[in-house]
Amino acid sequence: MLYLISWSISQAARVDCWNVFGNMTLEDDLKEVGDKIRIVGRWHRLSGASGVCICETDDQSALDSWMLSWSPICEITVEPMVEDADARAALQDKPFFTAKSEGAETKENAA
Repeated sequence: MLYLISWSISQAARVDCWNVFGNMTLEDDLKEVGDKIRIVGRWHRLSGASGVCICETDDQSALDSWMLSWSPICEITVEPMVEDADARAALQDKPFFTAKSEGAETKENAA
């Protein structure tokens, strides 16, 4: 499953957090994340006050452990995410969903 992780760092904890993260090597980072989580991407705001990460895992316990490592110095939210195909499939079987009739003219195919 994919997860969107967002974090913010309070002004009071910012320098401590920057020092922890800034002193990590790639090996430290991989060890902390573990082999059950794949980081798809991680982006930091230029101010250094917050950022986001997309990761993939099927191991909730590993994700919880990773987040707890940073929770003393960051406010963290974790939200499950789905890709387009899964989102479409979830919508298309709902009673409120109206499928476009085949052959119906739309803006896309009218031109």
